[in-house]
Amino acid sequence: MHFRQATTGDLDMILAIENQSFKNGIKESPQVFLERIEVFPEGFLLLETDESADPIGYICSELWSSKKDLSAENLSLGHSIKKVHSHQGQELYVSSMGVLPEYRGRGYGGRMLRHLITKASKDFPQVNSVLLIVSEKWPAARKTYLKLGFEQVDLIPAFFQPVGLKSEPGIVMKKML
Repeated sequence: MHFRQATTGDLDMILAIENQSFKNGIKESPQVFLERIEVFPEGFLLLETDESADPIGYICSELWSSKKDLSAENLSLGHSIKKVHSHQGQELYVSSMGVLPEYRGRGYGGRMLRHLITKASKDFPQVNSVLLIVSEKWPAARKTYLKLGFEQVDLIPAFFQPVGLKSEPGIVMKKML
């Protein structure tokens, strides 16, 4: 298992993971992923293993400079990283992550998150907290985050809007470093 920085040439593989990880209405667009890679490539990582020729997971993030960034608009799916990212930011926001279904339940999600936090802390020593959002409908992900020391700090009603299904609250979780 190893990690590498994503490039724009990886877009099709990232979208394949995204499409298998999330329902319509929750998936990010190709344009959003391209912008994230271009603006903060250091915070967009792919997980590769010897089991697969292609990446089996991805995690992307952005650095935020202040608490005011914690707004519904900035947290929304599809938001522009250009509006909130600052290389001097003190908060690492994990904007999305996914693991192919056949590799879930093996701890890869937790390893991706730990690796990203370690890398960001080393490369950007001013980072003092990590923030993410998870659906109430994703108990395995919530369990992983709790195990890694994240705590619930807010709840956003109807944050996730899967097409044709009832909306889902978004649990905002944070970890101090």
